[in-house]
Order: sequence, then C-alpha cells, then structure tokens
Amino acid sequence: MSIKKSDDHKKSYKDKIELILLKTTNDSHELSLIRNLLDQNNIPYILKDRGSGGYMRIMSGFSIYGTDILVEKSTFKKAKSIIDELPWDK
Repeated sequence: MSIKKSDDHKKSYKDKIELILLKTTNDSHELSLIRNLLDQNNIPYILKDRGSGGYMRIMSGFSIYGTDILVEKSTFKKAKSIIDELPWDK
C-alpha cells in the first residue's frame, strides 16, 4: 500500500512540471555556452536530441539534427533573458 501511495505522489509531482523549449542549437560550442550560463544561474534544464542526434553527439561530439534545450516554465523568462543578452550569429 505504501508503494502505491509513493508512486501516486511521484506521478502528481511529475504532472506539475511543464517544460518549455528555450532554444534549439546544432552548434556544440553554442550548446556548451548555454549550458554554462544556465548552470551559473542555477536554472535547471533538460537536453533533448532530435532523431538519432543523441548517438551522434556521443560518437562525434555534435549532432546535425540539433539539440533542444528545455527549461521549466517558471524559469523560462529568466533563462530567455540571459541567453538573449548574447550576440548570436544569425
């Protein structure tokens, strides 16, 4: 019975997290820079590789399919303002 209660608690916590796409990048240097900025500002994030990009990043250090950087909804504005201050090549 306590296992089920614990599982229900985990499920309700998981349902409350809403992830938003902060940025998609194909560049390993840009990805590293963004990760460092988010870490320095204590903003949790999740990296999600597109397609087989995860395997490519492990094997070659980068992915031609791109990597999505996701942040929690409550931290999105802060994260966006931090990365928007940088002069990205367009």
